[in-house]
Amino acid sequence: MSTERITTHSVAETLVWAEGFAKTLQPGAVLALTGELGAGKTVVAKGIGRGLGVTAEIISPTFNYILEYTGRLPFIHGDMYRLAGAATFVGMGFAEYLDRGGVVVLEWAERVREVLPPNTIWLTLVRVTEQERLITVHRPSL
Repeated sequence: MSTERITTHSVAETLVWAEGFAKTLQPGAVLALTGELGAGKTVVAKGIGRGLGVTAEIISPTFNYILEYTGRLPFIHGDMYRLAGAATFVGMGFAEYLDRGGVVVLEWAERVREVLPPNTIWLTLVRVTEQERLITVHRPSL
């Protein structure tokens, strides 16, 4: 597994980093975002969507669970906060999104860890100060 640590100093800087990061992603990428409330998970997801060429407004899928967008690749943005666990994820049919050939970004992904593929890229976000974020990217070695 390779690990990279990035520090951003504003929402705008976090968005720019995530846009650039998205340009490195291939079809079928699954990204698992973890971190406390307010850590910046949705900001990172918005930046990834922008980097994939999504022009629609990207909103938090907290109440929808999963939202789909069109870009250079399909962008699937999910929020697992309200799910009881992996069995609910599978039971609601969400696992099907993992095989669509787009980029899947799941906030609160630790709640469904056991059903995510082994090649999942894990991003952990930590709120250091009001504006500063530490983003740790764990890429599996396959």
